[in-house]
Amino acid sequence: MENHLAIQLKRILKAVKFDRLYFYLRANSYVNKVTVPVEKDLSTLRPLQDELDQAGVEIVKITMTPGALIQNYETRQSLIFPDAERQETAINYLEKGYHGIALVRGNHVSGDIWYTSADPHKEGAVHPDLKWLKIACGPKDAYAFDMYLHPDRRGRNSANMLQNGILHEIGKHGYTRALGYFWAENIPALWVHRTLQWSELKRVKVTRLLCFHHSHVSIVGKRKERSRWLYFRN
Repeated sequence: MENHLAIQLKRILKAVKFDRLYFYLRANSYVNKVTVPVEKDLSTLRPLQDELDQAGVEIVKITMTPGALIQNYETRQSLIFPDAERQETAINYLEKGYHGIALVRGNHVSGDIWYTSADPHKEGAVHPDLKWLKIACGPKDAYAFDMYLHPDRRGRNSANMLQNGILHEIGKHGYTRALGYFWAENIPALWVHRTLQWSELKRVKVTRLLCFHHSHVSIVGKRKERSRWLYFRN
């Protein structure tokens, strides 16, 4: 925990250095923000390859070699991320044991998305979001998270292709259900999830202060259950 707090402090100092403290605090501190947990049955997935071929892009698995070189899993070519911060995030996720894919043109990354097992009895890379999302998880469930598309490379159905890509990738590894969430105020995310036929679960109100979360399930605006504050690590 002490090491993670040091990382959070480093991010805050970086935000101050680049005059972005306001945006950092806004993204990491909020009160009663409504999130929409979702689930997707992986037995019925939308076709992907034709859409990728028409757009001239690929979906590739992300891996890392000694020396922190991010690579395409299949070709072992180095992947070029649009910015150093996102590459650092990818390295961090790989070190935690998470799995990721990227939407690429050649070896240039347009966006990436990540997943990990949601099995509550599995040791290791179970994501902390699952504690405050309050979703009942099993051994055949996987959690998809942190989809990122670089602002200069959005549009042209990129979000749909990237999210559909992670669903196909998760399904290849024996999982039968994918889990995730989006913020209720994020209308583009709402339409991406509905296009790919995710099912919405009970909404959760979340209060966050930097790396600490508090949440409760909300039904028709009423509180159903309480939770203690949770320490949060991504």
